[in-house]
Amino acid sequence: MGTRHLIAVQLDGQYRIAQYGQWDGNPSGQGATVLNFLGEWRRPEFEAKLRAASFLTEEEMEALSARIKREGLEIGWSERWPELSRDVGAEILEMVQHADAGIKLLDEIGFAANSLLCEWAYVIDLDAETLEVFKGLQKEPLPETERFFGFELKYPNEVFEGYYPIRMIASYPLDAPPTVEQMERDCYPS
Repeated sequence: MGTRHLIAVQLDGQYRIAQYGQWDGNPSGQGATVLNFLGEWRRPEFEAKLRAASFLTEEEMEALSARIKREGLEIGWSERWPELSRDVGAEILEMVQHADAGIKLLDEIGFAANSLLCEWAYVIDLDAETLEVFKGLQKEPLPETERFFGFELKYPNEVFEGYYPIRMIASYPLDAPPTVEQMERDCYPS
């Protein structure tokens, strides 16, 4: 199901992963994938890979786009560079864990500003030792204490008027993550 979301990881005061995803962003979908990853990760190795990773620059993006067009890779490019695909979702965490050092990623953290389209987000904050869950469709301004306070739409238009950035609805310590069932209860209170 098309439920757009954001998967992010912060380390050393910087976002190291900021992956837009197109499919199944709900807690029972991508949320469960994040929790599964946290249950099996090798944190020291993951942090080393994060520190070696970088976001594609605008010039690198243009060069990659030109290469895809030049080589006729418009169809099938996501199999070659799955880490850049909207289809990968929270599996980006495993990809980084198992990648060669220096993986290049997309920086899509700005998607958090668009709570009409960004329905869910999961932020692993390695500095604060938390997993945070965010929900979209926010019609009230965020307080200054919110992570995404002050984020603005890159391409504003009247369709997005009246919506604010995504809002945190749950936070869990990394050393005691919830079950999927607990996360769902917290995200869908009765």
